[in-house]
Amino acid sequence: MKKRIGITCSEELQNDKYIHFIKQDYLQAIIAAQGIPVLLPPVPIKDIDMQLDMIDGLMIIGGCDVNPLLYHENPLPLLGETDYPRDLYEIALIKKATQKNIPIFGVCRGLQVINVAFGGTLYQDLSYAPQKILLHSQKERRECASHTINIQENSFLYPIFQDRGYVNSFHHQAIDRLGKGLKAVAYSEDQMIEAIEHISLPITAVQFHPEDMCKTDQKMQEIFNQFVAKC
Repeated sequence: MKKRIGITCSEELQNDKYIHFIKQDYLQAIIAAQGIPVLLPPVPIKDIDMQLDMIDGLMIIGGCDVNPLLYHENPLPLLGETDYPRDLYEIALIKKATQKNIPIFGVCRGLQVINVAFGGTLYQDLSYAPQKILLHSQKERRECASHTINIQENSFLYPIFQDRGYVNSFHHQAIDRLGKGLKAVAYSEDQMIEAIEHISLPITAVQFHPEDMCKTDQKMQEIFNQFVAKC
């Protein structure tokens, strides 16, 4: 039986109304992995359990910045657009899915909000990191790689890429302090965290966008195959 994968939605304000949407590439990656996508728009927190009862796995997708108040910081000048209601919903979704032992996979913002849900913090902009930073908001096509990552052995990415991978990059925030129970399993050359997993729970996440590269790099599709199989 195919697994039902719940996928969160992005939000955008149009004509004074919020619309919810998702890139087709996320859906195609799950379908190619023999999963059935189930879109999860924000609902009242009391109704999240009903959403989770419908799915076998949960994917948290990319989007806007995470509100820094949620990791006990005030906003800095280079913070981008945030969406506090979406943050609250996704953090509650992650916590409740964890209680039900539902596998979770995060992409870009998804990695960041997972980290915040477990008590971690973010660099509100990469320029606030103490080290010299690479270009992480690439000028190349989305389906093309722009930098390398170094991958730790015994991580979820190692069977796919071994110790080195080539990834795309579309972010201006990154993990600063890791959340409780999370460990970094891949880094860029400037030591920004590029992938995480939980030490005991079925939770994995990447800072890059593998869904954009699936058509040109089978290894990226294998990330989704591995996740759906875990569900």
